[in-house]
Order: sequence, then C-alpha cells, then structure tokens
Amino acid sequence: MVHKGLFHRNIFPAIVLALFMLAAGRGYALTVTDVLGREVRLQGPAQKVLLGEGRFLAVLGVLGVEHPPSRVAGMMNEFRRFDPGGFGRYRDAFPEIDTIPTFGQTSEQTVSVEQAILAQPDVAIFGVQGHGPGSGSRHIIDRLEAAGIPTVFIDFRQAPLQNTTKSVEVVGRILGLEDRAAAFSAFYAAEVAKVTDRLREAPPEHCPSVLLEMRVDVQQGCCITISRGMFADLVETAGGCNVAKDLLPGAVGELSLEHVIASAPEVYIGTAIGSADQAQGQAPSRIALGAGVDVDMARATLDSVLQRDGFAGMPAVLNGRAHGLWHHFYNSPMNVYALQKIALWLHPDLFDDLRPEQTLARLLDGFKPVDLAGTYAISHRPIVHR
Repeated sequence: MVHKGLFHRNIFPAIVLALFMLAAGRGYALTVTDVLGREVRLQGPAQKVLLGEGRFLAVLGVLGVEHPPSRVAGMMNEFRRFDPGGFGRYRDAFPEIDTIPTFGQTSEQTVSVEQAILAQPDVAIFGVQGHGPGSGSRHIIDRLEAAGIPTVFIDFRQAPLQNTTKSVEVVGRILGLEDRAAAFSAFYAAEVAKVTDRLREAPPEHCPSVLLEMRVDVQQGCCITISRGMFADLVETAGGCNVAKDLLPGAVGELSLEHVIASAPEVYIGTAIGSADQAQGQAPSRIALGAGVDVDMARATLDSVLQRDGFAGMPAVLNGRAHGLWHHFYNSPMNVYALQKIALWLHPDLFDDLRPEQTLARLLDGFKPVDLAGTYAISHRPIVHR
C-alpha cells in the first residue's frame, strides 16, 4: 500500500520540473493588449515582426533596438517610396535592409498575404489605419491568424497624443523591451506636458487660425488638408484653430484656393514630402525636409512653393508665419517634436524657452548608427522692401 502523503511529496517536484521544461521548449505565453483593446497571446517575446508600414521602423528606433533589420521579417514598401532620404540613411547603416521581404507597396490593395506568411514572422504589427493593412482588413488578418501569425494594432495618426505611448509600449512588450518602452513613455509625457501645462496655466487670449496643407506639391491643386487626427490634433493641442475643422466630410479633404484665401489664415504649415535629391532643381515643386536636408535647402524649397498664385498675399506669408514640417511626423512616435514646433510657431512668446531641437536630438539618438541628421522644420523669411 502506497502512502498518499509520501506519493505527493515525491511526485510533485517531478511534475513541476516536467512542466517547466515543456514551457521552456515552447516559449512562455505572453499577452499583449493593443490600442484597440484586443488581447493577443504570443508564445514569448518576438524575434521577427511583420511591419504594416515600413516607417514603423521608427518605433524600433525610439526603443533603441540595436540592429533593427534583424528583427523585421517583412514590411510594406512605402518607406522606400515615400521617404527616400530616410530610407537611404538606413541603407547606409544597414545595407541588408534591401533584402527584407516586402509584402505590399503603399496600400492594403497591394498586400500579398502569401508573401507575408512566407516571411514567417512571430507577430504582425499593423496600424489602425494607414498605407498598409488596417483594423478593417479582416480578410488579411483572418488568413494570417489561421497561419498562426497573431496581429496587433498600433496608432500614431488617428489619435496621436492618446495612442503614441500606448503603441510604443505594445511594441516594447512584444520585443521584450518593456523597460525601454516605459522610459520612452515617461520622456514623451514630460515633453507633451511642456506644451499642455503651459497652455493650461497661461491660456492665450487669441487662438491663431491655421491652414494645414498636406503633402505640398505645386503640381497638385490647393489645398489638401485635414480636419481631425494627425497634425490637426497637434494644432489644436498647441493652441491653434484649424481653418478646416468641421468643413470636411472625413479626416482628409480638399479646400478650394478661393476658400483658403477668404479664410486669411494667420499661420500656414505645409508638410514636406520632398527629399534632398528632389530639391536640386531650379524650381522645386515640393518642400524638402528630413534626413540630409540642410537649412538653406529647406528654406529655399519652402520659399519656392509659397510663390504660387494666391499664397504670396496670405497674412501668414506676409507676416513671416509660414512654415514647413516634415510630413512623416503625422504617423510617427516622434510626433512630440512636431507638437512643440507648432506650439512655438503659434505662441512664440509663451513658449520662448521651449527647445524642440533638443527633443528631436534625444529621439533620434536611439536610431544610431542610422544617421538621420537633417532639417525637420523650417520657417519662411519674408523679403523686407525698403
């Protein structure tokens, strides 16, 4: 007859050891709650991720991932196409970035689920909305999950100030870099508070009217703009009044030049989609900002696009309150720099001690050895006639 107490005392440690070894072989279970509140289970920290936008490499940058291409199983191709200057700097540091498989170009419609599955990622990281699969892409998500590839969602564009730290924390948890994500969140919150606390403590008497022109290109009509999310949220948070608010049926739309002129915006902010290589012509059609762009080049391109019909007489241009801002901040964890620059442009006296360039330098430090030095914001200097 076996004594039950002795049996349990001898067998329990063996069971615990067996379960531990089994768990170690499979990787420990990890639960991630994404920005949509979805609970997603992984076997453990991901070694390889699938990026729903190539520009989400910036999240790995602010987390200080030492060799980001080694953590990417596949990505969309919009980074190479939309930001050739920045992509070129990544290529300089990591030539193997060109060997990362792409599973789509610049839209959900171009996605190849087969290529995404063949990349064998541990997890797919998609934006809620953007140039890749989004939260409504059930036909893509279902097929990935059926292949054993879980999907999580992040967001820097629909609600940037609410979701940026949440998104970085999601990716940090996925990669096993939670301490770094927490450090970023603390830094980000402190830098946002430099704007929001000041406005709360000393609310301005006047709310400057702002025209946001997105993806500035003189070869397209005026003016593509936004009414909510993205830069619109940053303008409102920085104490500005967006002239497009409540005028568009969606978040993005177009205002006629006649309407823009009639609204007489006090501040103009155009987003830059030009690169250093594209700015070499005599009359550049785009504002050039970002990696590799110096101040003189940036200002020359801004001045050039402000020579369009209807712009020269705008109060914003006449009064030296026309500015250019790197377009890709609209969908980036580095958007706090854009918030600080906008606040400084809208209320220069209130924020005369704000140092956005220091904030940007701190953010870019984690990207090394990728050298992203350049000009990311620029202001127009009107000609004074004597």
